[in-house]
Amino acid sequence: MYIKPKRLVNLYEERMLEFLQTCIDENYKLHTQVSLSQFCEPVAIIDSKLHNFWLTSSVDALITNNNYQPCLVVEFQSTYHDNPEARERDTKKLHLLTLAGVPLLYSRIKDLGLLHLYNQNEQIIFNLFTGENRENATSLIKNYCPPSNLSHLPEIA
Repeated sequence: MYIKPKRLVNLYEERMLEFLQTCIDENYKLHTQVSLSQFCEPVAIIDSKLHNFWLTSSVDALITNNNYQPCLVVEFQSTYHDNPEARERDTKKLHLLTLAGVPLLYSRIKDLGLLHLYNQNEQIIFNLFTGENRENATSLIKNYCPPSNLSHLPEIA
C-alpha cells in the first residue's frame, strides 16, 4: 500500500483563508478544517445521529481569539452544497453551532468572481476582480472579530 500527502485545502479555500486573514488582527487566530468536537461540546444529551455528526464533522474555517475561544465559523460553499444531502449536513452544522453560540457565515463565489458572504440575516457581495465592496465584506468579518485596542495597556518590559 502506498500513501502520499495531499494538499489540505483547494485553491478556492486558500483564497478564502487569505482573505479572512486580512480581516482579523493579531489578536485572532485562523484555523482550517477543525472538527466540531474540538471547539464545542454537548452539555446535555443530544440525538444519537446528531451526536455522530458532531463527532465526525468539521468546519472549513474557524476564527478564535488569542485564548482560542471561537468567534466565527466560515463555511466555503460550492455547487456541491446544492444537493439535498449536503444541505442536510449544512443544516445540522448550523443547528449545532447555534446551540453552541458560535456565529456562522457562508462564503460562495458566483457569477464569475462575485464572493457572497451571508448568513440568515445578512449578505455582502464582494467583487473579487474589481475590489468593489471589499470594505463591506471585511467589516462583516470584523463585526464578529472586532479589532482590539490594546493601546491603553502598559507595555511589558
